[in-house]
Amino acid sequence: MGTHDYDHFEGPITYEALKPEEISFVPLNEAKEMNGVEFMEHYSKDKYLKEYLPIIRDKPRYPIFYDKNRTVLSLPPIKNSSATAISVDTKNVFIEITATDHKRAKIVLDILTTHLSMYSSDKYCIEQVLIEYPDGTTTVNPTLEEKNFEISLEYTNRLLGLSLNVFEIEPLLYKMGLKLTSSTNDTFTVSVPVTRSDILHACDIAEDIGIAFGYNNLMTSLPKTLTVGKALPKSKMTDLLRQELAQAGFIE
Repeated sequence: MGTHDYDHFEGPITYEALKPEEISFVPLNEAKEMNGVEFMEHYSKDKYLKEYLPIIRDKPRYPIFYDKNRTVLSLPPIKNSSATAISVDTKNVFIEITATDHKRAKIVLDILTTHLSMYSSDKYCIEQVLIEYPDGTTTVNPTLEEKNFEISLEYTNRLLGLSLNVFEIEPLLYKMGLKLTSSTNDTFTVSVPVTRSDILHACDIAEDIGIAFGYNNLMTSLPKTLTVGKALPKSKMTDLLRQELAQAGFIE
């Protein structure tokens, strides 16, 4: 991810792949202009950045962001350019996210923009960006789409060993940053903000309710049946394969 002073460059911004020797810019906190080859040589001695260089070092082309006037924004995922550096005088912040997983990139962008928007002079102001892909398709980001879950009241109480009603659940959800939007006698609907990407299922919301209620306040009891647990045959085989593959030099 990179953050830039939006007043120091001009759109549209292009994401390109160039040969190392074709790239030239002054990296952040540096005074000397470098091409891609010199960049790698210079930062191979940096105790913080050198471990990230192998991500692209042996590739025939490096990814790079340019603005309309061919000003370099960054050479991801290694370092930003000094040309777009943020300072105490920065008024408008541009955020770029690169990743090999589109879903995770969207999650990071949503969380980062919503948190930074708290400090905007126009509070919570976020401007979206139109992205055009090589095949002509377009998207607008960040999407900031909230998720909604319809949850059974009986299911929630059964997981927690409680007998809460919707009116008791609503303030518990609020404590965890969640919002109850509607309810019936048997179910309730919860709106989950983009900052809570960890919530994937109804059981995650039940867990949050339990945390807000206080685990120390839950009644404890012995299970009604006594069982002895053991690994499934499939799990045993998977563990053996994982160990053998790791010893052979493969990475999971």
